[in-house]
Amino acid sequence: MQSAPSPAWWPEHQLNKHELNQVFVCGRRLDPPLYSHVVNFPRLEIPLAGCYENWIELDGKMVTVQLRPGTALFAAPNCWNLPTWRLKVDLMSLVFGKKHLGISLVKSRGPDLQKLVAGKFSTNWPLTGPLPHMLEALVELQAAGGPTDAFAAQSRALVSCVRKLIRHPPTATGSRAQSLLELVCVYLQNHYQHEITRESVASEFEVSPNHLSRLFHTHGHMTFSSYLTHVRIDRAKHLLRDYNLKLDDIAVRCGYGNAPYFCLVFKRTTKLTPAEYRSRARLTQSAPEADPDDKG
Repeated sequence: MQSAPSPAWWPEHQLNKHELNQVFVCGRRLDPPLYSHVVNFPRLEIPLAGCYENWIELDGKMVTVQLRPGTALFAAPNCWNLPTWRLKVDLMSLVFGKKHLGISLVKSRGPDLQKLVAGKFSTNWPLTGPLPHMLEALVELQAAGGPTDAFAAQSRALVSCVRKLIRHPPTATGSRAQSLLELVCVYLQNHYQHEITRESVASEFEVSPNHLSRLFHTHGHMTFSSYLTHVRIDRAKHLLRDYNLKLDDIAVRCGYGNAPYFCLVFKRTTKLTPAEYRSRARLTQSAPEADPDDKG
């Protein structure tokens, strides 16, 4: 039986022209720089043409890497990278959310022109089959520190399975409105550190602000602003637990203009000040685990 063709937007020619042979792996030990890209789900970014320049953490140091076709960048959950968008590049970004696989085709024409997202596509993320296991293997490879050549082989297999998935997408279990909402949620989780408004997001997805509000109210059972606050405070918790950043630095990395307002929102949401949350989280992390054989 002949397989179904890939959708017209899928970059078949570029991917076939340059076999993926090297993958740069992002770290998470160093403080994430301002406006770096850090989310709580895995990402694979593949340049299709030009040069994709990034600051990343590599072997405990912050370095600049220039990715060209045939290379890729993998970020496990909570690992960071900081694109410079200084050079011309066509990029495919795969974002592996809990329910959806998001695919963005990005064009950047250097610092004189604004970065342009040429297209955003998504499909339901399968709960079974090889894809979840391949992704989990990449995350475990990152946690174990290699081996280096395994990342390229595993990433090639992952992209091949993604290609098959978009040819034969799983049957949708929700409405088109629900799918749009989930795509918007993934977008917010990717852009929470920037200035975001209901109007700017509605424009990004070519819907009216009122329609966006109805999506969150009807299908998300919350408001747009409450979901954005949830994402930002969740990211703030991560920074408070795992880094020694000052509150001013955490505030701006989570999309808040100043520390006092950030502290106000954080306490209103969690019933704790950021300092109290950090102290409790550090105590929990440092507490020794109970010995199951110790009967007291």
